[in-house]
Amino acid sequence: MRRFFTLLILGIFALNCCAAQNAAFASTAPMISTWEVDNREILNNKRVISKSSFKISAIYPSNTINALGANFPGYRGPGQLVVYKQNFGRTTGTNEFGKEAVIENDRVVRLTGANSLIPRSGYVISGHGSAKKWITNNLKIGTNILIDENTNTITAYTTVDSYRFYAKEKIKEVENFLDSAKKIQENPGEKRAKYYLKRAKQDLRKSNKANDNMAVSYAKSSVEMSKIAINYSLPYIENELKGTWIRPTEKSLWEVRKTLDNMKAIGINTVFLETYFHGYTIFPSKTMRSYNFTGQNPIFGGFDVLRAYVTEAHARGMKVHTWFESFYVGNKHPSNDPNSILSIKPVWGNKNKANFDKEGYVSHPVEHNGYFIDPANPEVQNFLVLLVKEIINDYNVDGINLDYIRYPSAQKASSLGYDASNWGYTEYARAEFKKFYDKDPANIKYKDPLWDTWNQYRQDKINSYVSKMHKATKGKAVLSTVIFPDYKTALETKQQDWAKWANKGDVDALTPLILTSDDTLFEIMFKEIKAKVPSQTIIYPGLFVGFMEGEAEDLLKQINVSRSLKSSGVILFDWAHLGNKYKDALKFCVFTSTCK
Repeated sequence: MRRFFTLLILGIFALNCCAAQNAAFASTAPMISTWEVDNREILNNKRVISKSSFKISAIYPSNTINALGANFPGYRGPGQLVVYKQNFGRTTGTNEFGKEAVIENDRVVRLTGANSLIPRSGYVISGHGSAKKWITNNLKIGTNILIDENTNTITAYTTVDSYRFYAKEKIKEVENFLDSAKKIQENPGEKRAKYYLKRAKQDLRKSNKANDNMAVSYAKSSVEMSKIAINYSLPYIENELKGTWIRPTEKSLWEVRKTLDNMKAIGINTVFLETYFHGYTIFPSKTMRSYNFTGQNPIFGGFDVLRAYVTEAHARGMKVHTWFESFYVGNKHPSNDPNSILSIKPVWGNKNKANFDKEGYVSHPVEHNGYFIDPANPEVQNFLVLLVKEIINDYNVDGINLDYIRYPSAQKASSLGYDASNWGYTEYARAEFKKFYDKDPANIKYKDPLWDTWNQYRQDKINSYVSKMHKATKGKAVLSTVIFPDYKTALETKQQDWAKWANKGDVDALTPLILTSDDTLFEIMFKEIKAKVPSQTIIYPGLFVGFMEGEAEDLLKQINVSRSLKSSGVILFDWAHLGNKYKDALKFCVFTSTCK
């Protein structure tokens, strides 16, 4: 019975949350066009080559209410397909675990990964789970889209003209690449790029004159010629960080050497090696043992992966930065390991307001059901600083890349129940805050006069941690921090004030997470970051195209934008998701000096 009422309350909350949002936009939202579908006359009498439909879970803003997605980024729930109209906001606000398509004039014009820009004259289709799979399998550049709001059904049509449209867009991309490359430096691959561009244009002209079957064949050939041309369009830049994040799985020196050789072959010169993750180290740690924590992640069987990576990378002229998960300790229940951090130190566990008085451990339902430790607790900060000092003193690393330097994600302030979704309500933090301000933060509601003070208290704890890490690494290793580019959202939902770190000089570099395949949105993000930090702040954008299964050209486009905005290099997320199509594209010219 208790479970029934809990679910009922959550459902009512979700309905109110989404209803409030929808009501705010319903009067101004343009209707998505609904066409009468007749295959004999559809799309200017072009023959329909393929057709597929999928059920829409929600349309925002609209009169559709999406209770299942209420607690997820962008209000897109598991396995759902959601349509975002322009009045929803600037972007969809979704996370990196989906797939999205941008639609203009009822045609797919871009395929992105997450948090896509919503066009003024169109909309965005976003999917997770089975809906993501449907988008991946059925939506290509040029695909025509029909939406029936009466049945909440979306239908994708591919015609001969769809292929021709895709070919035209690829030709435009090549021309844009070549124009922008000239502004950076001389490109030895330019001649070959122009050769394949010429062939792409020839094939498109043939497609325009041919019958249906041959037209499709020529259009496909045109696209392939353009893709090759794009690979030659970007020059190699020598003094540029070309990095990748990697979670190591190697259990022998031979395996480490093989991985590094593969990286070097495609031009990677800096490895961001996940060294402390899920509450374990990849090396045998004296610090961990001094706290009676598990001394090394048991999956490595005693093999010192960090030492092997540093030694072998340096032998190849490559650098190693340790990727360090600060306040996240994984999603396995602490009781699975009696020597895990939270098993030994349960009082370190972070809690949200909804569960501040709950006995035991509190996991985050949206962040991989993971567990976090408390940034406000000085014992936690001292432990992490000691761990980094051990890495610097015992291993010749080139940098420390701090991740999860934030509180667990909360909902946006516009959501009902926002304050209940916030984190940091530990016994230590509540007692300290109450001592200063004479009020338990568990009793402070959103928009209470002390709410901003409570926010600042938590932000100051993160700021203090970064400052301590800066002192520990100064003059010994480059300190970089993983950040979320949307500054307002980072503050509001994660208490992450990266602009303050940069302006105080507490970090050497920022590594923003670019959770999209869209180069236009990436450019906006990059410019917004640069506007908030000193000009000398180094920025290494973290590109997620591979993780989100975008096209190889999408990765090259983002590298091109990064260079045009004078970044100091890029980091690819991550090695495990860097498939052959991306590696092949990087080997052409952009990451290697040979320009094969």
